[in-house]
Amino acid sequence: MSTHAQSTGLGGSGRAERLHHAAVTPRHGSSPTRLDIGLVNNMPDAALKATQRQFLALLRAAADGLTIKLTLYTLPEVPRTDFGRDEVSRYSDLSDLWQSTHDGLIVTGTEPRAADLKDEPYWESLTRVLEWAEDHTYSTILSCLAAHAGILHLDGIERRPLGDKRFGIFECVRVSDHPLTAAAPSHLRMPQSRWNEVPEEALLACGYRVLTRSEGAGVDAFVKQRKSLFVFFQGH
Repeated sequence: MSTHAQSTGLGGSGRAERLHHAAVTPRHGSSPTRLDIGLVNNMPDAALKATQRQFLALLRAAADGLTIKLTLYTLPEVPRTDFGRDEVSRYSDLSDLWQSTHDGLIVTGTEPRAADLKDEPYWESLTRVLEWAEDHTYSTILSCLAAHAGILHLDGIERRPLGDKRFGIFECVRVSDHPLTAAAPSHLRMPQSRWNEVPEEALLACGYRVLTRSEGAGVDAFVKQRKSLFVFFQGH
């Protein structure tokens, strides 16, 4: 399923400039007046609609007059109830992604079920999505469990379990000068909901750049430039 939305023009000038650069530099036949984004929505059934609505609102706010085309996918192996299966039946099939021309891709997390991410039923599909994204997008966003899966697949960095679930709103500090955080305040509050974390020292050793960090929640946002700029959020 694809959703077209005209931007509300609420984005800051820095974000707008970066989005405009992507839009006017066509990739694989993309439109010069439109941003074509894929959202691989793997969230639990109850959060599917809210997730697509919230990401679309954020994209519209940042697009500064450009049209957003949002195409929805999900990993087919994510366990679903009848309600969830009915909802994702309206999405595009994941196999359609391999022939698509998205400027960017967003991949959400999902409820963890296995101690080892490689034992999750969707692991093979998720790694294929990551490999496709590296070769076919300007940038790819991975949130929560998808961020942990991304660094495991790309660089072999293992997440480590927390004693208790890290849940709540945490104050984060901007710790790196980067175009993605140029318009962000020095302090910001970000939601976290996870049973695992990734060690900052392992990220730095593999060439990742930490953008925001919380004293109470650890690394929040981090990036690595590969063929595509991979942007990771531990929280969501």
